[in-house]
Amino acid sequence: MLALPLRHQLLAAAILITPTLTVQAAPPAIQECSTLRSCAAKFCHIENDIAAAQANGNTRREAGLRRALSEARDSCTDESLRKDRLQAIDERKEEVQEREEELAEARSKGKQDKITKAQRKLEEAQADLQDAEDALQR
Repeated sequence: MLALPLRHQLLAAAILITPTLTVQAAPPAIQECSTLRSCAAKFCHIENDIAAAQANGNTRREAGLRRALSEARDSCTDESLRKDRLQAIDERKEEVQEREEELAEARSKGKQDKITKAQRKLEEAQADLQDAEDALQR
């Protein structure tokens, strides 16, 4: 067997070890999205979700979010987003109206458990409507 000088042995060891060393990139920083509006805010939120998936090593979620971001960038316009949000508000208003009618019916029957249940459902529908109206401002 051939004996190598120490410096050659160290160099050979360094060459063998080097490919196994990897540099971990810092996870992407989370962006502040609250000042953005419409499609820009939507993109920002998806990008933040991608960064979180990367930080957690969730490659499948990251891939799905990257597809969602690509599709959003291809199809999102501020006007289409506004139209979708207005439609959501209309649907939530209809839901609130239905829940108000159910509450009135429960009150007419006088059963407290039905009144309580109808009241809870109305409050949930009102909260959903408020969320939809808030989304219109984003």
